[in-house]
Amino acid sequence: MSFGRIILGDNQFLGINHASPSKAAELSDRFAHTDAILEVIGWAYEAGIRDFMFTTHERLQPVLAEIARSRLFPDMQYIPCLPYAHKYANTMTEGGMKAVFTRHLGECSKSRLAASVAKLAIGRFSAVMELLLEIELLMCRGIAVKGVFLQNVIFDLLMGLRAHRLIEGFDREVRRRFGATPGYITMNHGLAQTLLCDEIGLSQPWVCTNFNAGGFRMHPSPEQVVQTFANGRSCNIAMSVFASGALSADAAVRFMQTARGVDSVLFGSSSQKNIVRNFEQLSRKP
Repeated sequence: MSFGRIILGDNQFLGINHASPSKAAELSDRFAHTDAILEVIGWAYEAGIRDFMFTTHERLQPVLAEIARSRLFPDMQYIPCLPYAHKYANTMTEGGMKAVFTRHLGECSKSRLAASVAKLAIGRFSAVMELLLEIELLMCRGIAVKGVFLQNVIFDLLMGLRAHRLIEGFDREVRRRFGATPGYITMNHGLAQTLLCDEIGLSQPWVCTNFNAGGFRMHPSPEQVVQTFANGRSCNIAMSVFASGALSADAAVRFMQTARGVDSVLFGSSSQKNIVRNFEQLSRKP
């Protein structure tokens, strides 16, 4: 399954801006309300965007619930990225392990939860991924899940630990349980490609990483990322295409149009004007 050329991201909704703390704080305040987030998703939908990638942050839960309840945005496809680790850390700080189990496991299917725990008890650690998906995707009930991506905070850690079985378990469970496309967000595109394609044996896995004309957060080097995008071994989603505001729209678009191996472009915006402009320009072929 493929994704659209343009994917709407959610950094703006969570108050994330890598270049400006003041802008981040402004965004966080603005999108503290569900209706403000729905308005921007609506602008993206009207512009022609049909894919929305988001983290499983608690702020998005009422947004997705309202989309499912009111049947908003027909044909929109959703791509959750998990886990959002801060919510577990915050819950642990507030109420300890008991609070984690009560708050995050309380709504899980008891039979699935019991099955996963039983597998863990006999050493089948791939059940960790089954349990993670069970918890994290509760908020996606009633919406069309097209893909599920592992956040770089977990995927890059698993790469470093050589935890191949856990990655394989994630890939298998996303396909089997949800009929969705698994994907991987990483801060090291070349290493991720080698592990997924050569060591695990996946065919053209979906990989999302920083990719922009300024070399912003492109590791291990901009040159190597350009090369691994172009080699055709993975399907690639480019993020941080505007280098967190450091690049002009024209420079970013020219790079995306001429770079090889860019299957989809992920961007977040809080302005209707910018959403329309970015969609039109980034969709245009050179």
